Parts: sequence; C-alpha cells; structure tokens
Amino acid sequence: MKEVVKIKLYHFTISFVLIAITFIIISDIRTNNLNAVVNNKKEIDRYIDTAIDDAAIRLIEVGENNQISINKEKAIDSFMASLYSSFNILSNRDKQKELSLYIPVIAVTVEDGYYIYYYDEYKDDKGYTHAIARWSEKNPYYYEDEDFIYGFTLGDNISILDKNGLLDGSGKQKVYEMNFNEMKEKYPNNISSREHFLLNNERFNTVRKTKIAELIESTMAYYTSHHNRIASNYGITYNFSLPSIRNNKWMPYLDDWGIFAVFQGYPYGNEAGEVYNRIASAGAKITKDKLYYIEQVEWYLVYHKGTCSKINEASILYRADPYLTERECVSEGAYACPEC
Repeated sequence: MKEVVKIKLYHFTISFVLIAITFIIISDIRTNNLNAVVNNKKEIDRYIDTAIDDAAIRLIEVGENNQISINKEKAIDSFMASLYSSFNILSNRDKQKELSLYIPVIAVTVEDGYYIYYYDEYKDDKGYTHAIARWSEKNPYYYEDEDFIYGFTLGDNISILDKNGLLDGSGKQKVYEMNFNEMKEKYPNNISSREHFLLNNERFNTVRKTKIAELIESTMAYYTSHHNRIASNYGITYNFSLPSIRNNKWMPYLDDWGIFAVFQGYPYGNEAGEVYNRIASAGAKITKDKLYYIEQVEWYLVYHKGTCSKINEASILYRADPYLTERECVSEGAYACPEC
C-alpha cells in the first residue's frame, strides 16, 4: 500500500514539474514576444522620424537671389524613398505600394495655407478602378465671426474682410491686408470688443494657431476616413480614422512651414491584430523670416531679416547660399538694420 502511495506521489510530482516548466516556457515566450514587439515599434519609430526629417529638409528650396520656394513633390519623394530604404523594399514595387497604403494622408503647411496629399480613385478606359496619390488645392487658413472673416498666415501678416464696415466706420464691406501689429495700432477704437484678440499679441497668436490647427486636423480627418474605401480595395480591413491631436502637438509647427504624416494600421509584432499608429511632424529648416540679406549702403553694409520692409532690393548683395544667422552677417562686416 505504501508503495502505491509513493508511486502516485511520484507521478504527481512529475506532473507538477512538467506543468511548471510549461508555464515558465510559455511565460518566457510571451516575454520574448513582447520584447520583440517593443523593439519593432522602436525601429518603426526611427524609420518614421528619419523619413519626416528628410522630407522637411527637401520641402524648402533656396534659389537664385536667395528666393525661397516650396517643393512639396520633392518632400514626398524623399519621405517615401526614406521609408522604402528603411523597410528594405527599394526594389520591390508591390511592397512599396502596400506600404504607401498605410499612409492615408500627408499635410504640408506653407505661409498662407496648406496642401493635402491623399489617395483618390479613377477609372481607366476599360472601366477598371485604380488608386492614385494626388495633391489637393491649397486650403487657406481662415476663421469667421459676426464682424470679420480672417485670413491667417504662419506669421503676423493677416487679411480681413470687414463684413460690416467697422474699421473705417463706413458700414460697407472692405478687405484689409496688413501686419497684425499695424492693424492693432491703426484701428484700436473701431473694434467693438476691448477683449478682441486683434488687440492683444498673446491672444492673437493663440487664436491664430488654434484655428489653423483645427482646420488642418479636420481636413486630415476627412481624407483619412476617405481612405477606407480605397484601402479596402487592396485587402486592407483596418478602419482608418484620425485620432484626436492635442493642441500642444500642433503649436510648435505653426510658425514655420512644415509637414505632417499619418502612418496608421500597419501590422507588426507577433500578436494578431497588432498595428502601428503614428502622426509624425517636422518643421522646415529654412523660412523667409530666418534668412538674412546684406545691403550695401554707401560705404558700409547692413543686414536685414528676410521680412524687413526697409530692404532696398537694388542694393542687396547676393551669394550662392543664404545667410542663416546674424553671426554670419556680422562676420561679413555688416551692421544690424535698426528697423528689423
């Protein structure tokens, strides 16, 4: 009888050890999977960060006479090429197409508006439907209240449609285009509310950035949702929708030209249904108000900001590359413009 008990205890002990080992192995596998997922996500983060920075660098071009222009096509090409290289699919067109479908929308902001890069559909001569990436028209930064329609920029310049003729007291509609500070000083008594944001620098910038962010976000949300029908035609069942973006995520990028990309629904990791979602953003490296021009004034040199109204175009000295800092200008022997 004792021998039987010993055998049963022995079997129980073996069974317990096997169960414990199995549990440890399963736990270890799950831990390793989790680590793999985290590492993979970090790797994708790095790919996206590199791509969006490459795009921002190519977004702005400085041409002859230090003239700045936007090249959003080069920015997109650079963004996609960087991703294809990181994902090691530079020579695989099918994989490139598949990857690009997880980028439902890209927004590019310029001085007086923004563009949306999105997927649309068209039918060929045989009636087959195809997806094609295209640019929207430029969308203005605007806001309307009872008295005015405001056209904002990424700086202090503003256009206003005075719907009720308040600014000149005529009662007739009129459009004004000027610097915000000029308007604030010229028409302080013609605006009905003393708390109006046009009369306060801090409130002006808060309203300007908030309204611009709301416009861009709502437009990006529309095109992200629009992408579902297109993606489904290629077997992607993920439900694309733009997540809420906190204002503090937008604010650093609403003074300069920039680029915002949505990367959403990309399957990764070892668990079914695990997807990568990210909104990446980067500001352009060069903007007009950060360029400096050196002017020959009689026997001495003066340097100006790119937005200075006192620049005499005929006297500006040009070189192949723009002056990007005041220190560069000083090293050329130029004095600071007293106006800007």
